[in-house]
Amino acid sequence: MFQVTAVPQTARGLSIPAPVAGWDAISPIAAMPPTNAITLDNVFPQPGYLEIRKGHKVHNDLDPVDDAVESLMAYHAPNTDNDKLFAAAGTAIYDVTVIASATISASVTDVSNARYQHLNVATSGGNFLWACNGTDSPITYDGSAWATTTISGITPGNIANCAVFKGRIWGALNDSLDAFYLPLDAIQGTAATFDLTGVFKNGGFLQALGSWSVDSGNGPNDYMAFITSRGEVAVYAGSDPTASDSTGFSIVNTYQIGAPIGRRCLTKVGADLAVICIDGVVPLSKALLTDRAATLNIAITKAIQPVMNQSARDYGANFGWQLTPYPRGTRAILNVPVTENVEQHQYIMNTITGAWCRFKGENANCWEVFQDRLFYGGNDGRIYEADCQGFDEGSKIDFLVKTSFNYCGAQGQLKQFIMARALLTTDGQVSPGMAINVDFSDDAVADLLTQQINTADLWDVALWDSGTWPQTSHITTDWVSIGGMGYAVSISMSGSVSSEGITDPAQSLLLQINGWDMLVLDGAFL
Repeated sequence: MFQVTAVPQTARGLSIPAPVAGWDAISPIAAMPPTNAITLDNVFPQPGYLEIRKGHKVHNDLDPVDDAVESLMAYHAPNTDNDKLFAAAGTAIYDVTVIASATISASVTDVSNARYQHLNVATSGGNFLWACNGTDSPITYDGSAWATTTISGITPGNIANCAVFKGRIWGALNDSLDAFYLPLDAIQGTAATFDLTGVFKNGGFLQALGSWSVDSGNGPNDYMAFITSRGEVAVYAGSDPTASDSTGFSIVNTYQIGAPIGRRCLTKVGADLAVICIDGVVPLSKALLTDRAATLNIAITKAIQPVMNQSARDYGANFGWQLTPYPRGTRAILNVPVTENVEQHQYIMNTITGAWCRFKGENANCWEVFQDRLFYGGNDGRIYEADCQGFDEGSKIDFLVKTSFNYCGAQGQLKQFIMARALLTTDGQVSPGMAINVDFSDDAVADLLTQQINTADLWDVALWDSGTWPQTSHITTDWVSIGGMGYAVSISMSGSVSSEGITDPAQSLLLQINGWDMLVLDGAFL
């Protein structure tokens, strides 16, 4: 006869850290680090906690124009008081620098399309915003008025992209491997063609061009990079393409990277260039020194590479791809057009930690940082300011966090998970939905509960002994019952932030996720 001895069950506490290392789409699900997340939607990973993304508000409405805003262009004046922000939508360009309460008159009319590439250039004649759209002659803004450039030697309406290199404006032409350059210190005049046909071997057309440096500054080590639609890169050194000898402007080498995505595939990041291509977002300086088969090792998007590759395949032909550095928010914003002029997502990287997340609900065709503030052009003829308040104007912000699976310090031990609490810092009344997945399942449903902000009265406005004073930030530690049995556990937490009932647009909700505590029961379960 066998004697059965009951194994005592022991309840113990377990701390699960906030996944501040960010969204992880590349690690095996059974070996993902505890500070990584399977899903991180509308939650930004700060160095020590998770922060629900801030909302947006309407900055300008081009009503009655309902065309998608496809370009935002900032003009940088010598005096920042004279800086300007322009939006291109439909067949016109509008000055949207300040908030307007009435219909905005167009600054430029009868343009063929609103998909502009632009640059700021300073010459002896002043500071200029220079823009081209591949159909119309390039236009310039000098701080007071727009003007159409006078360019000969090429068909100016074919100029599809532009860059500044050592005092000259360079550009790419439609459906051609020819580049061109303007005279030194000029915004118009006679353009000279720079034929790259013999340099590139795989055909295609010149997609983008830009300057980059190997010494983190502007100087003799600056280079010019020309990138084709097939991913071939030609790097040139020198400053004077008109010189007759090889020292004037000569080729350094040619390289191969993944095919770039869109005309806005190049972004200046410090001294380097970041390239959006089918292999991810890669820094050009490293991509040129790495075999394409090893691109994953140097890609900025390494942590989310499978998602990035799938997005490139599914949405690569859509207009709206753009990488925008946002220094004040310590983030880089990769705009992903899921459905052209309808829905866009943003893959967001914390530039301090390299952690990624995904934002939804900000359907942006284009982005621009203007005087350290973040703006985007919507699909509805509106310009929005983002990262500025605690909720989206007129709609709620849904967020979702799914942590990596945690074996709770005992990989071979069956466990029963009985209670959990989220450690939240907030200044309102919050109670997000929470559930768990066990043993690598993904069927837990956490209710999207709405977070209420503290609608307190204002100092010097409310009546004493009558008004409700604001609640200071505090940490909530409310326990909730959960149910599940398995070897590994993942927490799924969701909620929403809403402006319902809020009359003061300055009010917002502080909501930070610091981690979770759980009660786990070990032992035999019959």
